[in-house]
Amino acid sequence: MRNNNEKLNIICFSNQLWDFPLWTNKRHVMSRLGKRGHRVLFVDPPINTGRLFFKQLREKKWPLQRLFSWIYKGQENVLVFSPLRFVPANKYLTKLFCNRISGVVKKHFSINNKTVLWVYNVEIENIDLILSNIKYDILIYDCVDNYPAFPRYDTAEKKNHIIMQEDFLARKADLVFGTAPGLVNKLLPLNENTFYTPNVGDYESFSKVKNDNNGIPEDMVSIPKPRIGFTGAVDDYKFDVTLVKNIASDYPSYSFVIIGPMALKDREASARELGLDKLNNVYFLGSRDYSLMPCYYNGFDVMMIPYKLNDYTVGGCFPVKFHESLAAGLPVVVTDLPAYRPFGNVCYISKSDNEFSQNIRRALEEDSPSRRNERRSVAKENSWEGKVDRMLELIWKALKN
Repeated sequence: MRNNNEKLNIICFSNQLWDFPLWTNKRHVMSRLGKRGHRVLFVDPPINTGRLFFKQLREKKWPLQRLFSWIYKGQENVLVFSPLRFVPANKYLTKLFCNRISGVVKKHFSINNKTVLWVYNVEIENIDLILSNIKYDILIYDCVDNYPAFPRYDTAEKKNHIIMQEDFLARKADLVFGTAPGLVNKLLPLNENTFYTPNVGDYESFSKVKNDNNGIPEDMVSIPKPRIGFTGAVDDYKFDVTLVKNIASDYPSYSFVIIGPMALKDREASARELGLDKLNNVYFLGSRDYSLMPCYYNGFDVMMIPYKLNDYTVGGCFPVKFHESLAAGLPVVVTDLPAYRPFGNVCYISKSDNEFSQNIRRALEEDSPSRRNERRSVAKENSWEGKVDRMLELIWKALKN
């Protein structure tokens, strides 16, 4: 029997910054592990001293002391290591990077705890050197995306490189987690210790949504109801602009509210470039802090997730916003991604553009207090706390073996 007082040291290599505008899978998991008493070192992807770095300076995300120490406190029991890279990555710099991390670990971690090396960032350079230069008791590859399907891997050489890197990490890992069915199907042949740990939602925050007119943000109040919402990045490789254009034309009296950054082939885009600027019932509010999302969900009547069906989405996509919408009681209209199929009784799965459009209307017409309670019940069963429980169970079992 394991002593419930036993804790872990966790070194987490993330593919997104801790202070990314929206809370990601990695931050949800690591912050909850920290609150449970485990000690976490969250390693940001190295930041090149270029455009992104100077943008962060302008936004005051890099105070002077952080420039020198590269480390700051994220949340309870979570330290964030945010390195700068002044020259292109090479083996010498990678070893220095590992030595710096090892120094932080030695100073802040408990020698009595087992150490977990938890890797989300399969794209990190010289990953073989990192694994051989950092001490750990168990290695986890937590796969949250179908990386080879990203648009930036637009040549056979680039795609093959990331496939080989992922194969190496998956085979090396003691445990592999996958957040979507397609990811598990891909990785299971590489490692028999691959487990489905689906994305879930922040039930605690979003279940407090009252679905009334109180507390709606000012920039939503003047938008006519019914409001059909979407939150998240408007990336052209997954967000179906043509579908949104069609349903906005089908329902000129409905308001379609989009919250999040717009991107086009990994760059900033505009409503005009996406072809949505002439639709008077489509409202782009831009990015908003994650902590404000429950307030915006309170102003929605329906949540839509109009994702394309392609190698990226079908192969590995399960949006966190799905369960957060259910927690808010909202009817959710989605395209036919494999991850949604177990939840067909509490969402509207659409197998065509026409069905998606019809489901928007159905979602409004069929909504009721009893249906909202049913959605919340499902969301409660799919919370971050439950996901962390499952992951810890698998980790302790692997350590015991």
